[in-house]
Amino acid sequence: MSNDRLTLASVLAFIHAVLSRFFVSFTAEITQPHTGPLLIAALLALVNLTIFVYMFTTLKRLLNERYNFLAADHPIFTLIGLNTLAVGLILLPAFGLGYGPFSWLSRGMALLGGLAWIWLAIRLLSLPTGQIKLLKPYAYVVTGVGISFASIILAPVGTLLNLVADILLGVIFIQETGKPEPGKIEA
Repeated sequence: MSNDRLTLASVLAFIHAVLSRFFVSFTAEITQPHTGPLLIAALLALVNLTIFVYMFTTLKRLLNERYNFLAADHPIFTLIGLNTLAVGLILLPAFGLGYGPFSWLSRGMALLGGLAWIWLAIRLLSLPTGQIKLLKPYAYVVTGVGISFASIILAPVGTLLNLVADILLGVIFIQETGKPEPGKIEA
């Protein structure tokens, strides 16, 4: 795991925190299915997904390569898959297919996403204590994200907690850039 990748992931985590909040606000304001706002929402959704995938593949690689910790792989892949499906749902109106923000499908996705966040938090908490300084607080915040999304009614709280989680993840990546890779001797 290169320090350059961790640095880029930390910057993207901070961008994701801001972009995702803006994205949620923007899509909540779309009440009429006009082409312009729908295309902007589609572009924001794709950019948001791309950053999310980069952040979480970096987290997976960090845990795998530096700490030989594989327990978080499945929850990370599940979150990436669910986020990809969510982007697909967001893109439906751009193609003329009806989709309401409070449909049963979106509620089901929120429930599954919440459970996946909780699954990730449980797995992260099983990493031996002290290896990554802010991982435990990150896991607790992610638990709050999961509970909020799974409850559906607290999803706006989950969105704000997700912003905090993104910032914590960015700080974790920054802290990890200063650590030597296992097995490599620094000159």
